[in-house]
Amino acid sequence: MTKRNSEITAALLEAECGIEAGYGWIAERLGADGDPGTAHGHYYRLPWALSLVGRRAQAASVLSWIEQNALTDDGDLLAGPPRQAFQERWSSYPLAIIATGAWLLERYGLAKKITKRLHAFQDPGTGGALAGHPDHRKDLRQDLFPTAQLGMTGLTTGDRRLADRAFNWFSLLYDAQPDLPRKLYTATTGAQLLRPPPDDEDLEWQVLTDFTKRRRAFYNPGIAAAFLGRYYMLTDDADALRLARDFLALTAGGSSVQFDYKDSVQVCKYGWGCAVLLDATGLDTYLAESIRMVHWFRSAQNDDGSWDNSPFLMARADSPDSVRMEVTAEFVQHLATLAASIGGRRV
Repeated sequence: MTKRNSEITAALLEAECGIEAGYGWIAERLGADGDPGTAHGHYYRLPWALSLVGRRAQAASVLSWIEQNALTDDGDLLAGPPRQAFQERWSSYPLAIIATGAWLLERYGLAKKITKRLHAFQDPGTGGALAGHPDHRKDLRQDLFPTAQLGMTGLTTGDRRLADRAFNWFSLLYDAQPDLPRKLYTATTGAQLLRPPPDDEDLEWQVLTDFTKRRRAFYNPGIAAAFLGRYYMLTDDADALRLARDFLALTAGGSSVQFDYKDSVQVCKYGWGCAVLLDATGLDTYLAESIRMVHWFRSAQNDDGSWDNSPFLMARADSPDSVRMEVTAEFVQHLATLAASIGGRRV
């Protein structure tokens, strides 16, 4: 066995161990009818994650629970607790993720119903995912990670209008950047960059990623690359591949503080982006970084199989197990994606 294949085999075994431990932690907390228990409000990624790791019956149970308890007849989140946390920002994000899970479970009618509703959450001019829910919208703010997820959901469900518009927004966003590679502005108001005032630390955290500082939103480049890489693979648009690689390069060229799990915000989606670009390009650079990220996920995993949403954030979480459910489902999903991409590179 070559050194390369040995490294791949070791990474796949490590990923599988992480997936099984994470799944075990999740499974212990799910009701037989798919009720996510204490994770109400943090359940939306479960159908996607569970379906990726072959737990389709449980994924379908959770999806049915969501359909019965959290969705309207036209594919929106119900007013009240299901929608509460997403009324004023990132409002399309949980819906787009639920639609992806439904599609993977071949619940095409439900997936298409949600996807159709998602058009009301996208700016038809720029393609960005509008921050506020249509019933509560106050401005034209649009954010990176919900736009990337909106675009990926469009790709998954065959809705090219969602995907094409999202790609347009990313092109506008990147071309408008004034301080690359150190700083990435991640939101717009309409077609204009949203720049936080110097005294608004909360807004600065949301819309400006400084790759030299701790505790910034380091997940943004990775999800951008995950969407753009998949968009390239569908369309053969060379600009999409260039953008995907440029976004990932921001993380790769940034400070090592990004990878300090205990004292920074997750760089988790960087692994997602590396896996997608490994599929898109086959380059050894992305193989090495994908293997690196498998090790990162495993080193951050708790002994009980769960993950924390960055330990310094968990210290002030109102419901730690709910937050752990959300992040554990996401990290199981990322490990499954990494394993699939790495596993295809044996020679």
